[in-house]
Amino acid sequence: MKSFEGTDPRPYDRHRYRVQFRDGSFKDTGSYAEATDLWYASRIKPRVIEVLQTEKPSRRTSGFG
Repeated sequence: MKSFEGTDPRPYDRHRYRVQFRDGSFKDTGSYAEATDLWYASRIKPRVIEVLQTEKPSRRTSGFG
């Protein structure tokens, strides 16, 4: 029986995050950890963390080809 083991070397978290503050400003971050750090460290009270979708690659792939 053959088995396959492998991991993708790219980071798993492929979303971007926007921390929106109560004064109407916002800051985009590249990871959830950065967003939560900003949430707890900012002087202006944050309102919400929004999950932003990253742009999908323009090339089309089909399966493992």
